[in-house]
Amino acid sequence: MANRKVRGACPHDCPDRCSWVVTVDDTGTAVALNGNTDHPLTAGRLCTKVNGYLQDRVYSPHRITRALRRAGPKGSGQFTPIDLDDALDEVATRLTRIAATEGPATIIPFSYEGTQGLLQSKSMSERFFARLGAAEVSHTICGPTGAAGLSAVNGFTVGALPEDAVHAELIIVWGANPVVTNQHLWPAMLAARSRGARIVVIDPVATRTARAADWHLMPRPGSDAALALGLAHLVITGDFVDHDFIATRTTGFDELAAAAADFTPGRTADITGIAESDLRALAAEYAAARPALIRLMVGMEHHTNGAALYAAIAALPVLTGMWRHPGGGIAYHTSPLFNRSLNLDGLRMAHLAPGPRRRINMVQLGQALADPDADPPARALVVHGSNPAVIVPRQPLVRRGMTRDDLFTVVHEHVLTDSARYADIVLPATTQLEHLDLMKSWGHTDLMLNLPAIDPPGDAISVTDLFRALAARMGFPEPCFSDSDDDLLATALSSTHPHLAGITLDRLREHGWQRLNIPTPHTPYAAEFATPDGRARLAAAARAATTALPRPPDARWPLQLLSVKGLRSMNSTYADTTQCARDGGPWLDLHPDDAAARAIADGDLIEVHNQHATITLHARVGARTRPGVVAVVFGAWSVTRTGASGASVNLLTPDSLTDAGGSAFHDTYVDVRPAR
Repeated sequence: MANRKVRGACPHDCPDRCSWVVTVDDTGTAVALNGNTDHPLTAGRLCTKVNGYLQDRVYSPHRITRALRRAGPKGSGQFTPIDLDDALDEVATRLTRIAATEGPATIIPFSYEGTQGLLQSKSMSERFFARLGAAEVSHTICGPTGAAGLSAVNGFTVGALPEDAVHAELIIVWGANPVVTNQHLWPAMLAARSRGARIVVIDPVATRTARAADWHLMPRPGSDAALALGLAHLVITGDFVDHDFIATRTTGFDELAAAAADFTPGRTADITGIAESDLRALAAEYAAARPALIRLMVGMEHHTNGAALYAAIAALPVLTGMWRHPGGGIAYHTSPLFNRSLNLDGLRMAHLAPGPRRRINMVQLGQALADPDADPPARALVVHGSNPAVIVPRQPLVRRGMTRDDLFTVVHEHVLTDSARYADIVLPATTQLEHLDLMKSWGHTDLMLNLPAIDPPGDAISVTDLFRALAARMGFPEPCFSDSDDDLLATALSSTHPHLAGITLDRLREHGWQRLNIPTPHTPYAAEFATPDGRARLAAAARAATTALPRPPDARWPLQLLSVKGLRSMNSTYADTTQCARDGGPWLDLHPDDAAARAIADGDLIEVHNQHATITLHARVGARTRPGVVAVVFGAWSVTRTGASGASVNLLTPDSLTDAGGSAFHDTYVDVRPAR
């Protein structure tokens, strides 16, 4: 029998959402995984992280294929295998008892973007916890803060489509690193450059993208609102504004002009650390471009003033009328295009809840788990598609809560993560090659179908099958808990929204992907904005002036710590693999001035410490950061495959919130010393 090809899509938390093809031999073994050459964005290429997916996850010798019951202290990683049915019975019995005696609000479901598949992350599990009446965890760590800032001005988060960068004369990559985190967008930027466009990067860290750009500006972290208002000042005083656009499509111009008046080039230079001459040059170049595109991602939002700084940046293309032009404006998430198109309410069925549900901000999970006086206290934690013992800020508190013997913890996983080590029951999870799913994207406009290519190993169970099984054991009578994955897929597509016009299940099965019905190039605000009166609200950008100054460091902890995306890991995914160790480290980037003041040399073993914890890293001394700023790749586990101690950066981060309720983890301050 000849090999067969099965179309699918990458599940990871990445804007590229690559289309892939799995080659399966006549024994049912996946022998190759390649980027789909027919998909315009993927163009046959998978990233460094996913190239090893078969070895790192699907056929990893470390993969969990049996259910496990804890056999030692929480966190020790000591387990004994048990029958899957016995494990499911135990989970159902314990959750039923806790709900009856302590109340369902004491049960905390925790999932995030371990998979972004709509079936495997946002359907049966959501129905289950709604019907149970469990607590509801707000997904606030990434995305909502920036979206709040942009929406405050534009009324919606989606602007220019990323691929429309090819039409821009100037591309400002502001607080993003597409060479590492969005590699399939980078060719569109290079195509624009080949036609004369300039690429400018604004980032406190000399990332791979910054080093590949035409110009790199390094502001002080958290000073971006001041930078945007300083540029607005120069645009307004230099009369670079589009007067007709302002008169017919905006409100609040006078308020913005008054706020921006305080951000003279001299003052802005003092706040941001960017030279006054560079500010003037950037403002002139931006205003002259036809058009200029600002590429934003989620990195900058992780400051206390995160939403405000996005609102301030949103004013710039409004003032200059960049939204008139294809490829102009701001490119941010495309995910809301799918959210408004697909029948997500039908997937989730939030109406199953017996009443109002307890809300928990995921950034402050540690408080919910560890607070002995919480009302109600946490009695159960059910984790799927996430690794909260790594990804949530203020890790010492999170882990203190997860160590409680009276907290019943269930983790559904591929391998023994930091979180799984704290579980009472570990359930084996299917990989993307072993289940059906429907994938939206937050970096392009293609809806993708992932078809199962191989059978799951051992007792591995999908998210949808897991919560169907628990619902049956707990006696939930609603017919919706018998919906098959095919039923869920049909539900997601049962929408009359015009973006889905022409998209059918048959076409998805045939091609693997279908583009949303959106015109290209996309100029959503050329005629009107997504606000009630159709006008951009510049007063929202003006309000950013009140929080434009970055938070000053604590005298005890003089260095601001930035945690950045890694080349070989995806948040905490793959941090356990050997490929993550290829570059040595883990490293802390340290400016030569800060290193010299502490008698630290390149490659030295150092301790990074603050009031929360101390972690050990290697110093990488150089000009990758500004003086006073240090940077480390995030997502490292605290316990490696060999049992050695790792360096989870969230041991150092606070659980403070942004002005829109997200995580302000970039407002972390530390000091560094040679390892003792």
